[in-house]
Amino acid sequence: MDADCGCTSSASRPQAWFRNLFVLCLAALLVSLASCSKRGDLAAVHGRVTLDGQPLANAFVVFAPTEHGTTSYGRTDAGGNYEMMFTDTEKGAWIGNNSVRISTGDLGTGGGPGPKERVPMVYNEATTLGAEVKPGRNTFDFDLKSDAGRIKGAPKE
Repeated sequence: MDADCGCTSSASRPQAWFRNLFVLCLAALLVSLASCSKRGDLAAVHGRVTLDGQPLANAFVVFAPTEHGTTSYGRTDAGGNYEMMFTDTEKGAWIGNNSVRISTGDLGTGGGPGPKERVPMVYNEATTLGAEVKPGRNTFDFDLKSDAGRIKGAPKE
């Protein structure tokens, strides 16, 4: 303390500034680490989708929690295999009961028509599929049948 004015000497100001900067950087690091941590309400989900016994390539797989939570998405590869993604960088699906929708229909480039739907509506818009995701790793294989019902966009018989 300066005896004349009762204020802090300028020699301690840089020390206080560095201490404040350190605390601020430490807080930012902790927030960053917390946001990167794994969520306890997600679990790994993968599996295989077939249509009439054959791998269903380029199908969209959606897990939608039935009680609470956020939807996860996946897309099948050439072998019909998929892995659910909660975000673009975070794998998993919400733990609990999920309604499952599988579809091959999509918009084409530029918003025009895309591939035609090959999956009956009972597996997508009016889905009867479900999965109970449990903590840990989950495997859900779906063997779809093309004669299970009407396909959206297909001519009515």
